[in-house]
Amino acid sequence: MNRLSYWASRSRREARDVVLRARRTDPKTVREDVAVSYLRGDGIEIGALDYPLRIPRGARVRYVDYLDGLDLADAHSDTLAAGRPLVMPDVVDDGARLAAFSDRSLDFVVANHMLEHVEDPISALGHQLRVLKPGGILYLALPRASECFDDPRPRTTVEHLLRDHEHGPQVSRREHYYECARHIEGHTAETIESRVSAMESEGLRPHFHVWEPHTFAAFLAALEFPISLELLRASVGEFLVILRKC
Repeated sequence: MNRLSYWASRSRREARDVVLRARRTDPKTVREDVAVSYLRGDGIEIGALDYPLRIPRGARVRYVDYLDGLDLADAHSDTLAAGRPLVMPDVVDDGARLAAFSDRSLDFVVANHMLEHVEDPISALGHQLRVLKPGGILYLALPRASECFDDPRPRTTVEHLLRDHEHGPQVSRREHYYECARHIEGHTAETIESRVSAMESEGLRPHFHVWEPHTFAAFLAALEFPISLELLRASVGEFLVILRKC
């Protein structure tokens, strides 16, 4: 590294440290701080779109999404941030199943703002843990319901999640669509039925589940997965969860 590059790198590190010492809760800074502490080796990030996690130096990541690049850009054209490039997937796969990956093959899995879009989070967590080596890290970021548009919605209970896992998510899919149509989109009795039917026919994937840090911790405690909860950290609009596979 030449002298100019060294001082530029040092200045970036020092500026970042100032932010952390000032106890600012900038979500990008918090995400990167946690990543530096936990991510090593070879891993994947699911659903990065235009906001991938900055992976620490020395770690290697492949990007996984449910569509290829062109279809992904078309499907998310209304929500992608202007000026930020879309991350092209290295692997096209369902992030809730990860069928393209062998058991115990990865050192880490990153899934930021993904699990709330999954109808059966218990199954998704099981598959994400399946592909991790013993000691591997599952890095999650989830929206805090009280700080986003989900605030008017009831929080997802452990019982609800266990029921969906046992009997299939179709038993509550329409209920989720009703919640979104009523509490987020503001539909009334005159229009809600047609809107819910449209959401069903389009197969929309909204926030099926709504959590706060403590309700998500209760959900994890109810599972019998071989994990240790390494970190549960609130940030602006979201919270981070680090799970280590035992």
